[in-house]
Amino acid sequence: MPEGRDGAVAIEAFAERLRQLKDGTSHSFESLARRIGVSRSTLHRYCTGKGVPGEFATVERLARACKADRAALTELHRLWVLADEAYRRGDGPGPAEVTTGEETHPSPEPATGAGPVTEPAGTSAADPAPTGSPDQGPGPVRGPAGSSRSRRWLVAGAAAAVLAVTVTFLLWDKTAPSGSAASEGQTDDRGDDRMLFRDPCAEPITMGQHDGCVEELQTLLADRGVSIDIDAQFGPETLRRVTAFQVLAGLPVNGVVGDGTKEALYESDVSMTSWSEEQVVERIREVFPGEAGDQAVRISGCQSLLDPLYVLANENGTRNWGLFQISDSRLRDLGGTQRDALDPEWNIQSAYRLWAQHEDFRDWPFCLAALDDPDDLTEGEADAAAEAGADVEDTTGEETEESRP
Repeated sequence: MPEGRDGAVAIEAFAERLRQLKDGTSHSFESLARRIGVSRSTLHRYCTGKGVPGEFATVERLARACKADRAALTELHRLWVLADEAYRRGDGPGPAEVTTGEETHPSPEPATGAGPVTEPAGTSAADPAPTGSPDQGPGPVRGPAGSSRSRRWLVAGAAAAVLAVTVTFLLWDKTAPSGSAASEGQTDDRGDDRMLFRDPCAEPITMGQHDGCVEELQTLLADRGVSIDIDAQFGPETLRRVTAFQVLAGLPVNGVVGDGTKEALYESDVSMTSWSEEQVVERIREVFPGEAGDQAVRISGCQSLLDPLYVLANENGTRNWGLFQISDSRLRDLGGTQRDALDPEWNIQSAYRLWAQHEDFRDWPFCLAALDDPDDLTEGEADAAAEAGADVEDTTGEETEESRP
C-alpha cells in the first residue's frame, strides 16, 4: 500500500486520470460539475489532486458524464481506491471548504452545530442500513481532516471496522444454513466438476479480482440473460450484476460470490432477462404525462442508463435500486423490497408516485441538470439541486451554492 511519497503519487495519478476524462469532453468545469452533483470548486480540487471523492459513486457519475467505457471505469476504481487510502492517511493536502452533497474525508472529531443533511429519494447515499441486514456497512462521517495522530487512530479504527464487516460477509456467504430459498447453500460432491468450486476459484470471488474465475462468473451471469462485458475483471459493472442476481435468487445481498451464490449460478432457474431500453422509454412516457414523460426518461437515463437491474452501492452499506435508483429508505417508505425495485414496472410506478407529490423531479437532485434548461426548474427542484451541491441558476437568475455548516 502506498505511504508518504507513494501516497502522493497515487493521488496525483487519480487526479491526472480525472483531468484526462474531463479534457476528453466539451464540458467546462461548471457544466460537468452540474451533471455530477458537485460544485465547480470541488470538481477542480479533485482534478488537481487537492481532494479525493469520499465515495466512488461520485467518480462513477463523472465517468458516465464523460462517456467512459467499462474498462476505463474499472481502472478508475483501482486508482480511486489507492488515492482514497492515501488521502485518508493524510498523504495529500488537506481538503478545502465543503458544499452540501459533496463527499470529503473523515474528521476525527464530530462537527458541532451542524444541521441534518437532507437525503434525496432517488440518490440517497446516507440512508441508514436496516439493523442486522447483511448489506449493512460502515458509514464514516465525512468532514475536514484532523491531526496526523488523530487520523492514524481513525484510519486504524476504520480499517478494523471494514475488516470485521468483510469477514462477516464472507462467513455469511459461506456458512448460511442450507435448505432455504433465502439462504446461501453449501457446495456438494458435484462441485468438483464446476470451475468455481475448483482451485484456484474455490475461494470467494470479490471486487477487484482479475482472472479466469471472474471470466467464468461473468459468463454464468450472461447465460442468465443480463448484459455484461466478459473481460475477466470484477469491477463496478460485475458487482452490480452479482448484487442483482443475489436479490433475484433470494440470497444474502453482499456482492461477494461465495459457495451459495456459485451454487445458484450453476443450478438455479433464476432469469435476469429484463426490459430493453426501448421498452423502458415507451413505458415511462406512458406513465408520466406530457412533457414530464420526456423529462422522466432523461432522469432515468442519468440515474441508471435506463438499466432496470442497475444497482449502486453507497459507502455506508445502503444501495440505490433500478431505473430511478430508489434508495433503501424510500423502499421502506413505499412499502417495497429490493426485488420489487428491480421490477421495471414497479420502479416506474413508484417514481411516478414520488413525482406526483409536487409534479416535479426534486427527489433526484443530482440529475436535474439532465433536464433541458436549468431555468425551467421548479422552485422545489432548484432548492433540491442547491442542497445537493449542484450549481444551478435559481428563478432570479442568480447562481446559488449552499455550504454545509
